[in-house]
Amino acid sequence: MEPELTADQVMRVIAALEAAWAGDDDALAALARGGGGEQPLAVMVAQYGASRVQSMLLVVTGIAGLDGADQQEALAELRQGLISHMTTMALSMMDGWARSAGDDVRATGDLARRVLQAILSFTTDGDDPEQVRALFAHLRADAVAHS
Repeated sequence: MEPELTADQVMRVIAALEAAWAGDDDALAALARGGGGEQPLAVMVAQYGASRVQSMLLVVTGIAGLDGADQQEALAELRQGLISHMTTMALSMMDGWARSAGDDVRATGDLARRVLQAILSFTTDGDDPEQVRALFAHLRADAVAHS
């Protein structure tokens, strides 16, 4: 299992999602350059996307609101179902896409747009620019709050 992204990496990923959404290839290229020894931006985008999708899945199924044994029982039931299987497959494909993208800015932008689309599918009724900007603000605030 990959180590959790740092707050700085999460902020970089959010900036990449925003640049991809805005079609700002120059900003995306600058973000993709990164620092020495870092994993490719595409891999971090996929990791962040997987984390957000898994968290939102727990919220929409009501599992996030449960405690103790009830939560463990609901998680066990979820893991046996089709939703869990399909989510695992989708996240696995996203991870493979990210790893094959490497440092390719276009592929990273495509992946970032799909990750954003997945997040939006849980959080808004579409891609209304005001709602998307509000989502980016929420994601940044959440990253700061968990740093």
